[in-house]
Amino acid sequence: MADLLFGELGLLPVPKRKERQFRLRDDFSLTDFTDNELRRRYRFSRESIDFLVELLRDDLERPTSRNHALSATVQVLVALRFFASGSFLQVIGDTLGLSKSTVSRTVSNVSHALAQKQVHFIKWPSTEAEIAQTKRGFYDKGGFPGVIGCVDGTHVKIQGPTENENDYVNRKGFHSVNVQAICNHKGMFTNIVARWPGSTQDSFIFSDSQIGQQLNAQHQSVEDGLLLGDSGYPCKPYLMTPYLNPGTNKQTDFNNAHTRTRVAIEQAFGVWKRRFHLLHSEIRMKPEKVCMMIGACAVLHNIAILRKEPLYGDAEADDQPDPICYCGPEDGKAIRDHICNTFF
Repeated sequence: MADLLFGELGLLPVPKRKERQFRLRDDFSLTDFTDNELRRRYRFSRESIDFLVELLRDDLERPTSRNHALSATVQVLVALRFFASGSFLQVIGDTLGLSKSTVSRTVSNVSHALAQKQVHFIKWPSTEAEIAQTKRGFYDKGGFPGVIGCVDGTHVKIQGPTENENDYVNRKGFHSVNVQAICNHKGMFTNIVARWPGSTQDSFIFSDSQIGQQLNAQHQSVEDGLLLGDSGYPCKPYLMTPYLNPGTNKQTDFNNAHTRTRVAIEQAFGVWKRRFHLLHSEIRMKPEKVCMMIGACAVLHNIAILRKEPLYGDAEADDQPDPICYCGPEDGKAIRDHICNTFF
């Protein structure tokens, strides 16, 4: 009786319009959907997806005798949907009308192809113009002079691996890969290292990395540019860390400018993980495959910035273990004092 009464008064809830299913097919056309629809699901607009397809076409469209080989467009969209949602392969397959094995193979192929493009999209500033522009951008951001990059580590959760499982447990008690990245003032990655288990300290990853060894061997003066890192890194002539116990106003001002400037890398991680939610979820794959996908998402992050793709929603907080203060030799303290007394 109540149902009939409410029906007569027009108060029955109006059924929601069923959302369109995005099932991929060989004749799938990006023009069927708006840029907002595409960005919500794949994080890129129609023009940017076309760009990615052309970038990867030669790597994805190999000669095959299979009757139902996926087009480059469909392969790119499958991988983008996986990166954007962080969902299970089976769920992605059910949503897009593909088998789990096809989704897994496709994601691996696209990830490998993107990772091979790092040299074109993750680039260290090398020309005088690039270095000057980066220094100016960081100075305008936080007031710290001579900065060409901010370095930090972020942990990407993974399922506990069957081999060397304990090595992947970080200080917060979950399994992860510890990813080191350096960004510029625009939040673009200029260097990334994704191969170390979660228990590895940031300072070791940096000293072992190619960019760390290169700076240690080739850095000549402050004019060559500086990196900013937190207290988990050693203070070096090319890597400035904050004063642990500032004793003067100048040291306090130094630390404040350091924090305002170095926040660029924390913001970059937040945007990266917001855009590709895979990096926020627990990735249930072998570490080697996870590292390849991290590299792929880093390339996509830079492409998104280059193509001015908007970010829907706020960047998410990066829930990371607090850094362990570095204890060891430091040969950059005199340079730090000079910068502190000269510029602050």
